[in-house]
Amino acid sequence: MRNFYLVLLSVCLLVGACKKDAPQASLPRISQEGLDTGGFLADGVAYPATGWSGPFLSTWGSTSALGGGYAFSIPGYPIKPEYELRINSEQAKRHVTVTLFLRNPAVGEFVLNRAVNFPPTAADSVVFDHATLSFQTSNGELYSTDAKHTGRITMSRVSRPTVAAGTFEFTAVSNLDPTKTVRVTDGRFDRRQ
Repeated sequence: MRNFYLVLLSVCLLVGACKKDAPQASLPRISQEGLDTGGFLADGVAYPATGWSGPFLSTWGSTSALGGGYAFSIPGYPIKPEYELRINSEQAKRHVTVTLFLRNPAVGEFVLNRAVNFPPTAADSVVFDHATLSFQTSNGELYSTDAKHTGRITMSRVSRPTVAAGTFEFTAVSNLDPTKTVRVTDGRFDRRQ
């Protein structure tokens, strides 16, 4: 009986020692109140929206936690209902940005499953809903969704032009090496513009 208790105590200690906090715990809660929060997991690593600062005592080069928003019209040009959101995070001095793009944002689910053409260089007729991730490296590598590497954005609130909130997940492929992919999960954003 004594051996049984020793084994049970050993197992309990082992399980307790191996328990780790879930990476989702460092992400903000999912909300739709215009709290200016966001974040995601990239291959299981948490990236809450933090932004990053530029050189010491300078605002030059600083990047906000969330960027983008609804497209604005220019007098004489048609109004575009597009929405682009950038979630910027810094982990261990590594700058990471997820960009979400929707042609016609509305409450509901948007599937990201088409070849990507990027604005503003691509014609409007070939720019489809998509998501990208960049690790801000000097080689210009960009991971993006396409017909084989898909995902979804679920918009839970769209109050143009003030608030957009939702969740997202996607798999994206590198523009430099088609064998490299990144999996983004547990994405969330709640932005007041």
